[in-house]
Amino acid sequence: MVDKKVLEKKMAELMDIVPETEGLIAADANGKVLVGQTITDMDHAKIAKACAAIIKDSNNLGKDIGKGGLKTTTIELENGFAVLVGSEKTVLIGLAGMDGRSSLALLKRNLISISNL
Repeated sequence: MVDKKVLEKKMAELMDIVPETEGLIAADANGKVLVGQTITDMDHAKIAKACAAIIKDSNNLGKDIGKGGLKTTTIELENGFAVLVGSEKTVLIGLAGMDGRSSLALLKRNLISISNL
């Protein structure tokens, strides 16, 4: 994964590019937070652990059905969205409210770009 300072810079830029973004978190595959920023007080560690578990389970499903590991997923919740970009080493998480629906593709594209650094 990329250097923490570079990651922080890229995530701050993404918050500006997609103003509907309510939070961005980067974590290792076990859910240990590397970098996190949210516009409200959220438990980054708890979010990262839950998302790491989703990615791990999705990777297991992909292997079980012969389709490979998870690349990305968007989870629609009652009041917003979580966009996950995962690999075997890292998890990138983007959070958006309902007003962010039209920006989800842009958020996902930028998270993928950051994950490829």
